[in-house]
Amino acid sequence: MQTNSKASRLAAVRRFYVYLVAFVSQVAMLVGVNDIVEMISRSWLQREGIMAGVYLRTATANAISVLVVATPIFLIHWWLAQRYRDDLAERQSVLRKLFLYGSTAAGLVVLLSNAYNLTRDLGLLALGAPVAATELLPAGWLHWSFMAVVGVGLIYHWHSVLVSDGDFGKEASAAHFIRQLFLAIAGLVGLGIAVWGARTLIQIGLQVLVDMVIGAADLNWWRLPLGGAWSQTLIGLWLLHAIWQQWQELVRINAAEGRAVLRRIYLYIGVLVGAIATLTPAALLLREGLLMLFGTGGGSTAELLDRMVGPVSFIPVGVVVWRWYWMTLRRETDAYGDSGQSAMVRRIYAYLVAATGLALLWVGAVELLHALIDAALTGGDVWREPLANGIALLVVGAPIWTIFWRRVQFVAERNDAAGAGERDSWPRKLYLYGVALVGALVLLFTLAQVIYRVLLTLMGEPTMALSSNELAHRLADSAVAAVLWAVHLLAIRADGRFEKLPDAELAQAAPASSDERRAALEAHIAWLEAELETARRELAHLEHLPQSAGAAKQA
Repeated sequence: MQTNSKASRLAAVRRFYVYLVAFVSQVAMLVGVNDIVEMISRSWLQREGIMAGVYLRTATANAISVLVVATPIFLIHWWLAQRYRDDLAERQSVLRKLFLYGSTAAGLVVLLSNAYNLTRDLGLLALGAPVAATELLPAGWLHWSFMAVVGVGLIYHWHSVLVSDGDFGKEASAAHFIRQLFLAIAGLVGLGIAVWGARTLIQIGLQVLVDMVIGAADLNWWRLPLGGAWSQTLIGLWLLHAIWQQWQELVRINAAEGRAVLRRIYLYIGVLVGAIATLTPAALLLREGLLMLFGTGGGSTAELLDRMVGPVSFIPVGVVVWRWYWMTLRRETDAYGDSGQSAMVRRIYAYLVAATGLALLWVGAVELLHALIDAALTGGDVWREPLANGIALLVVGAPIWTIFWRRVQFVAERNDAAGAGERDSWPRKLYLYGVALVGALVLLFTLAQVIYRVLLTLMGEPTMALSSNELAHRLADSAVAAVLWAVHLLAIRADGRFEKLPDAELAQAAPASSDERRAALEAHIAWLEAELETARRELAHLEHLPQSAGAAKQA
């Protein structure tokens, strides 16, 4: 046992060294190849304006030296890594998966960055931009095309290695996490690029319309930003689609992948991105509309339209993202059910959104009360902007908090295993006691200020008056905090009144429907089959070892 433990530690040290050096030298190789291809492209195709002389020689020599040193180092260490490929523990090791997915990510970076440059400048030329405004001609196209092909080759090669390892989609737990983390991060990167590109496309179109309406002097500014925007949109959508298709293939291989925790986290983050991209600009638009209604803060028509173009451009993109991710999440929850971890992710999401909605509601209510107090006691225009802010925040925050709070309360008020699990979950405890703590602190501070000012007034302090705005503001703050504090304290008290179910009953609780039970059983069977296949491969490997030893003795 001690010998095996020591061998495992030595193998881990070896893997750490080999894969780290291989990855660093691979990145150095990519940098060297990129610089060499750029220099060759420029010196071959670009006759005018090329950086010649000492700089060109220095840059070329530096790129070649990096490539000459990095290439053999990478090849040696990758050969060392592949020497142990017949060992099942080596193929399933976390460090190997980290290297392979890190190398795939490096290939993606090379592909996406060069594809962006290529499609951007092609778009600019197609839109009629002058050649001088791009870097595509005479040499950029060769450099970017070559490096994009290098990126594609790297992605294909490392994916082939992952598949040939034999456990792709059925990895051990830690290696499983590495793959899912890679897919989730790559998918979110694609989502971010696509959202920003599509938003910019819409913004450019709206701004052109605004310029036409107000008679702007320059109506041809849109070509340069449009080239980058459509390139971002295409690249982001391609990456998003490619990652999702690969994840769908893995679900078909292993049904348990459909309810994996990182997959659910990815979907919930997509829902949040869509909701934020929709509701935040909607609140800003509502605020602008209220300010116009109140007759202040609007400025000229041109200024108002310019301010509204940015927020409006986010809303269509946000709605599409929000709807797609939410529908996908619901469909997958119905199809594959929830594991313990994915159910916890759902709870974290629900209480996080509820807390966000509560914060908006809280601030909006305070702003609204302050505005009403100022309008009643002061008059003038000082109340108009706080009133617009308060109404906008309330319109967004109140429905969010109400929907998610009622959703979790509906489960928590059930006197069964599902309700007990909800009441005992740490996201609920953190949310309830966190809100109660904030409410208590706000009450402590604001009521202390109220009592302090009342006492000073009773003692005859000439600068204090019970009818002052400041005292009324503190009372409003206290009132809002007291109401929300009481709501959550009552929820804490109600949770404590339920009879605690035995642990055995909680553990044996069945899913709420037969479809969820069937999905859970199918996922469990798929997991057992994957484990059985892994055990068979390891047994076959162990059975092969004595035969090899006997053959050596006979020789």
